[in-house]
Amino acid sequence: MSYSMSMVSQFAEDGEAGTRYRYAKLVVTNLSANGVTNVAHGLTDGKGNAVTPIQISIEPKSNSNFYENQAADSTNIYVGVGAASGTHACDIYVTY
Repeated sequence: MSYSMSMVSQFAEDGEAGTRYRYAKLVVTNLSANGVTNVAHGLTDGKGNAVTPIQISIEPKSNSNFYENQAADSTNIYVGVGAASGTHACDIYVTY
């Protein structure tokens, strides 16, 4: 079974020196146990160009250990699940 991801909220704010930060919450379900899943985030700069997240926070929604297996890139967030069996869910908060 493959994972399911949906973006449920997104907003932007201006930072110092004209920097614009964007924030998104991704709801991810059906993650496989005891492995790493490449979660395609689909984040863009507003002009259609793919962007790499600055910060990732993972909030568990099931009884498991979650971790970022490697740094996110402009396509994927690499989410590891440490449980022995079943499928698992988490929310991912992204700054980009």
